[in-house]
Amino acid sequence: MNVVQTPPVEIAIRTLGEDDRRTVWAWFEHLRNWENDPFTRQHSQKLPSADNVYVLKTTNDFRIFFRLEKDRIVILDIATKATILSSGHVSETSR
Repeated sequence: MNVVQTPPVEIAIRTLGEDDRRTVWAWFEHLRNWENDPFTRQHSQKLPSADNVYVLKTTNDFRIFFRLEKDRIVILDIATKATILSSGHVSETSR
């Protein structure tokens, strides 16, 4: 599957250290293999208020927000779990 990064994602990746950047790119590769990667599908949760928008809860501290389309995945945003929690968008029970 084709994986497309939006400009905000490209900017966010440039702010990461080399190890974190490699980790995020590895997760993008997992998403590229969406149809054949049950682990990635199982760890992706559809967001209730958005049309075909999911969050991939990685085994690292990253959360990858993406839109699932017919022949591609559009990466909308990346964030760390700590950043999300500090912004107040996730309740204590959602961790």
